[in-house]
Amino acid sequence: MHELIEREQPSVVINCAAYGAYPSQNDKDRIYAVNFDAVRFLLEAVQKVSRFVAFIQAGTSSEYGMNCAGPSEGAVTIPDSDYAVSKVAATAVTAFYGVKHEVPAWVLRLYSVYGPYEDFSRLLPKLLLCAKEKRLPNLVDPAISRDFVFVDDVCKAVDALIERVSRLKRGDVYNIGAGTRVSLADLISVVQTTFDVPGKPIWGSMPNRRWDHTDWFSNPSKAKADLGWRATTSLRDGLMATMRWLEDNPATVTDGQRSSVIASTTP
Repeated sequence: MHELIEREQPSVVINCAAYGAYPSQNDKDRIYAVNFDAVRFLLEAVQKVSRFVAFIQAGTSSEYGMNCAGPSEGAVTIPDSDYAVSKVAATAVTAFYGVKHEVPAWVLRLYSVYGPYEDFSRLLPKLLLCAKEKRLPNLVDPAISRDFVFVDDVCKAVDALIERVSRLKRGDVYNIGAGTRVSLADLISVVQTTFDVPGKPIWGSMPNRRWDHTDWFSNPSKAKADLGWRATTSLRDGLMATMRWLEDNPATVTDGQRSSVIASTTP
């Protein structure tokens, strides 16, 4: 990391590297090496870059763990996986370098980002590919929820932070989500209505994941106050934009399914 930063001399680093968010990514040593040690090495290295502007750590709503119902950034984190623990630690070290060492560093704690180029083993790409065929995939409990935020809105949050670095408190954390609880039942209803998908969902046709929660949504008020940011893309519009991208890029979709983190199928 030190050699890379010394060679490239970046003015901004946006660290999106992560490992452990998928069931197949279960090497604990690698989880902490990628999600914590690499962040520490990056923060050490950027201290030596002249005129450095911003280090932005892509955090995750998984850091809140079992305290996931609209928490503020100062709420207690109750992580429920090694992945979540490692990301909490990364947030802590980012804040430490920001406050103690005056590195211009911040954390954007991202919720369920979706849109073009999302890994094809994840829910929304699978759901939309099935919708193209006028059918639904296997589904978990309909009460399971997420806070879906379109990737374009997330990019705008990054831009907003970079534009305001001189006015922001170093080491701060920002929740980046739509601020809306969307249950799986809500999501399926929007997909069926938007893309004219017939049939009834077969709930429980696949088991819940160990990290699923029924009330998982953000409180993005701090991002609005400090960054002037809020998510503006409705779920329906974001799904339609993603579907257009899927239809316009069949070769990329095929390649993405081949190279997804875990085997991508649309049962």
